[in-house]
Amino acid sequence: MSDRPLKDEVLEELGEDRLREIAALLGTGADETRQVVGGSVASLTGVLTDDAVTPGGTAELCQAMEQAANATEPLPAAAAGFAGVQGGAQGGSNNGALVAVLAKVAVPAARAVAKRTGLPEKAVAGALESIIPVVAAVLARRAREKR
Repeated sequence: MSDRPLKDEVLEELGEDRLREIAALLGTGADETRQVVGGSVASLTGVLTDDAVTPGGTAELCQAMEQAANATEPLPAAAAGFAGVQGGAQGGSNNGALVAVLAKVAVPAARAVAKRTGLPEKAVAGALESIIPVVAAVLARRAREKR
């Protein structure tokens, strides 16, 4: 498993093109966008951790991580799709269950990031649409490496 912070791997996987797209959604510069992405990763995992202690939350997260760990090599994180996830679909990669679990915590994570940064919640939620599949892909890769 990687010793690098999750946010660093997510930033690397997003790449400069996707970071520019996120910056355009947020109306921020490059440095602030990187900070928002890092804060979003922290908020997603924090809310996910809180959710995992609820009845059924632990089982759902464990099942999603196990599926991701056992899946064939997924699409590269930067190519992972998010289409329809907020509506309950499972995304466009082999990490669908994990994307769906992360999508469930997207609203409270967006709210927390917006409150912390002063950015509009709607803009942060839009940015999370690009970030969530990448977080899922990085977590899946880490889970496979741990096996």
